[in-house]
Amino acid sequence: MRISRVANYQELSALAASYIVEEVKAKPDLLFCAATGGSPTGMYAEMRKEKEVFHQMRVIKMDEWGIIPSEHPDSCESYLQKHLLEPLDIPANRYVSFDPNSAVPEKEIQRIESYIQANSPMDICILGLGKNGHIAFNEPAEFLQPGFHKATLAESTIQHDPALSQGAEPAFGWCVGMQGILQSKKIIFLVTGKGKEAALEQILTKQISTDCPASFLWLHSNVDLITDYQ
Repeated sequence: MRISRVANYQELSALAASYIVEEVKAKPDLLFCAATGGSPTGMYAEMRKEKEVFHQMRVIKMDEWGIIPSEHPDSCESYLQKHLLEPLDIPANRYVSFDPNSAVPEKEIQRIESYIQANSPMDICILGLGKNGHIAFNEPAEFLQPGFHKATLAESTIQHDPALSQGAEPAFGWCVGMQGILQSKKIIFLVTGKGKEAALEQILTKQISTDCPASFLWLHSNVDLITDYQ
C-alpha cells in the first residue's frame, strides 16, 4: 500500500483523477468499479477535465442502498448518473447497474456476481472508508463475504438517510464482495471526511482483522491510499 498524504481535498481529488487518467490512457476500455459518496465526488469532477479519454471505459456500480428506490435522489444510482456517467457520456451499454429492490433478488445477485467473475479482475476499484472501517458495504463482522452480496448495514452507515431504516426489514445494501475488490488490478483508496481518524489509525497498524474490513487492503499488491488527514 502506497500512502500519499496531501494538503487538502482538492489535492486528493486531483491526484486520484491523475492516476485514473493514466490507467485509462494505457487501456481505454478498462473496467472501472465506481464508489459513491463524498470521498470520490471531487475526483469525478477532476476526471471531467480530460473527458475525451473515457470514450471506451466501462463502469460497474460498487454498491447500492436497499429500501430506497434507485430513482431516489440519495441512491448510488442517482449519484453516479449525476457525477460520473452523464458528465463523461458513458452510455448504458458500458455501464453495469443493479437494483437491490428487485422482485427476484437472488437472480439479480447472481447476475452481477457472474458478470464480475466473467470480467475479473476489474481494472480499477475506487474505495472510500467508513467510520467503522467498512469498504463498500462490507461491514465489520465475524467473517466477510467473498462474493457480491446483500449486507445488513451498521448504524453508523445508515446515518446517511433516515429513509434507509423505514422498510419492513433492517437497513441493507448490496455490494461487491471482498474477493472482487481484492482481485482488482489497482485500488484507489480515498480517506477523507469527518470522523475517520480512528479507522485510519487502525488500518495503519497493518493488523488485518474482520473488525476493520479495510485492513484487508494490505493483502493487495497495488493500492494507493490517498488522504488529507495530516
